[in-house]
Amino acid sequence: MPANKKIMIIEDEPFTLKMYSHLLTEEGFEVVATPNTKETARLAMANKPSLFIVDMMLQDGDGFDVIRELRKTAEFKNTPILVLSNLGQEMDIQEAKKIGADKYLVKSNVRFEEVIKTVKEMIK
Repeated sequence: MPANKKIMIIEDEPFTLKMYSHLLTEEGFEVVATPNTKETARLAMANKPSLFIVDMMLQDGDGFDVIRELRKTAEFKNTPILVLSNLGQEMDIQEAKKIGADKYLVKSNVRFEEVIKTVKEMIK
């Protein structure tokens, strides 16, 4: 995987953030991570990621707002967004896709390998 492929993770659970940062780095990706929704726009503009991984339940906001903000920004209008969340209700999944998420994985239903595989497919 080319090293110039950057992934930005917006996730407030420290273990999950560390684990996915580590796994994706091992796969050759550059990872930018934040637990803070307020940092998302600034970090995204500074790093120009090839893909966003967004949790829906965050301490200082929610992933729906993060996705809406990213899709309003010309720079990220077409950047792939993968939702990785424990929010697994069908209406939440549909809403996330409607506002711009490309894929939605429920944390409790997927293995790490599947997430990594999905990331690779999304940023070929």
